[in-house]
Amino acid sequence: MRWGELTGLARANTHLGDGLIQVHPEVGALHEVQGHLYLGPPKTANSVRDIHLPPFLTALLREVLDSHDHDIVFCGARGAFLRRSSMSRRVWGPVVNGNARAHTGPVIEGMHLHDLRHTHKTWLIEDGIPEVAQAKRLGHRLPGVRGIYSHVTPAMRQRITEALQDRWLSTQPAPAAPVRHLHAA
Repeated sequence: MRWGELTGLARANTHLGDGLIQVHPEVGALHEVQGHLYLGPPKTANSVRDIHLPPFLTALLREVLDSHDHDIVFCGARGAFLRRSSMSRRVWGPVVNGNARAHTGPVIEGMHLHDLRHTHKTWLIEDGIPEVAQAKRLGHRLPGVRGIYSHVTPAMRQRITEALQDRWLSTQPAPAAPVRHLHAA
């Protein structure tokens, strides 16, 4: 999701039982104009979409929703909208660039939040996801005949969520082997 889509995501547009979230056509993105924050339409008409989630992401999103009762999913402590500048300065920057006070090194120095969209697109390509499904997931439009005659199928959506779940599982530590105790006979 784009920054505005993520920070404008309303609880009402999360359907975790179905494993999806929706970018709403009228209030699906947070906008900041001259210091004022408001919900409005996303970037383009193609940005309005359902985004199917792998199980691990559904579980993580449920944790976020269970942690508060505000209408906006990703919000400040009292339900306020998140500002890009303060989020970048207070959270994103220290995580990716390292934090001397917390004694943490950089993850990927200089990385921007939008770079995650590029990474996601690259993973979709690596996983052999058809171009039409990549475009739909990212809220893009395929030009010309490819955009007119190509459609996303349930099987394509399932391939995306399975590939993302597999990537997640491959990063998780292996479960510890059970400890066997030898008893004297």
